[in-house]
Amino acid sequence: MNRMVGVLVGIALLLTLAVPASAEVLTLDKAIEMALENNHALRAAQYNASAANWGLGQAISGWLPHVYFNSSWSRPDEDTLDEADEYFEMMKAFDPSAKRTLWEDNYSSSIYLVQPIFNGGAEYVAIHSAAINRETADLAAQDTYLQVALEVKKAYYEALKTKALFRVVTESLSLARQSLELANARREVGQATVSDVLRWEAEVANAEGSLAEADNAFALAKMALAQVIGEAVDREIELPELDVSVSPEEMQQAEMAATADTEAQTQIGNHPAVQAQDNAVELARVSNLQSIGALLPNVNFTYNYSWETNDTMELDGDTAWTMGIGVEIPLFQSFGAVSGIGSTCRQLHATRMNVESYRRTFLQRTFAARLNLRAGRLRVLSAQKATQSAEANLHIVESREQLGMANNLELLDAQLAYKTAQSNLISAISDFKIALADWEYVTAAADE
Repeated sequence: MNRMVGVLVGIALLLTLAVPASAEVLTLDKAIEMALENNHALRAAQYNASAANWGLGQAISGWLPHVYFNSSWSRPDEDTLDEADEYFEMMKAFDPSAKRTLWEDNYSSSIYLVQPIFNGGAEYVAIHSAAINRETADLAAQDTYLQVALEVKKAYYEALKTKALFRVVTESLSLARQSLELANARREVGQATVSDVLRWEAEVANAEGSLAEADNAFALAKMALAQVIGEAVDREIELPELDVSVSPEEMQQAEMAATADTEAQTQIGNHPAVQAQDNAVELARVSNLQSIGALLPNVNFTYNYSWETNDTMELDGDTAWTMGIGVEIPLFQSFGAVSGIGSTCRQLHATRMNVESYRRTFLQRTFAARLNLRAGRLRVLSAQKATQSAEANLHIVESREQLGMANNLELLDAQLAYKTAQSNLISAISDFKIALADWEYVTAAADE
């Protein structure tokens, strides 16, 4: 008995292991999380933001003191060394404290400090440019984040739509086949014509073609979603059913967007992508200031502490120091500075034109998103009413069929009409969700 129990337990265990675990249903939040973890563009943008932050520190260091330790070795030719020895012996005869100034191997060391004071505004330009680049890189990372989330939402709702449509088309094919069987049965008893049978044969063929298209669309939609979230395109993804209801908050958000005044929709300056473009103008203006700085003087404080030159590498002997302020005034640079000013000035104008063009394009996208959201909302309301009407008609026909006042053909027609209304509602809901996601993207504000 115990042996038999052990065998049964082992078989049960093997069967448990043999049954594949059901795949976890992929939610929208999980899909966005996976995309943010796997998206290379977002990671690159984050690295760029980090690099720009380090770049600001590098630019600030340009206005801080720079200290250098210099050490050099030199060897003169034999004639020069002999002349220096003769001169040293002669000087020593007159002054016993005289020191040799040249050896076969000469070592010299010093510490040199430079404190920039003003170099045509180069330090200010470098710091300001680095600060702009840091802000721009951060805005670019925010915009990339928003774009990744938008692409995931579009791919996700498209996959849900194709899955729901595949289910509806499958049911429609089943109903069409039932109608064909009924038409054949009625034709055999003389209650239907050949044309009625041909009609349903065509309907079945059309439904079979629609089913193949729906199956392909669903497979392609899942592949697109897997690509967006960074998974293998052939990975099997388990998706939930599309919720054909719209929350009151979403409908209210769509209604507010549709009824908002035009001036409110033009406030796009808070979007990270637009702010990043505006920074390009500021960066071009700073570059223009840098070219002007080539005509301005350079002023630096210097300090030098040195050990005397001798024949050892050790820091010994007499020491000396000097300090001062150096001033350099550009007088003539072969028109290079003037040409640079003209070039950066025109680049500034070109950048302004490009940014203005980008703002116009983004504003157009904002208006398009607003119109799409308004149309999506109206489509949802219309599709909901049509579905309710088709469902009510189906219930009426079902009631009539039970009372013998309607035939099976009328019932199947009502069922097909209801399936068509469901398909329209599914498409309307999915398009509304995508329009809402696009509206949320264009109205997003950059983080402070």
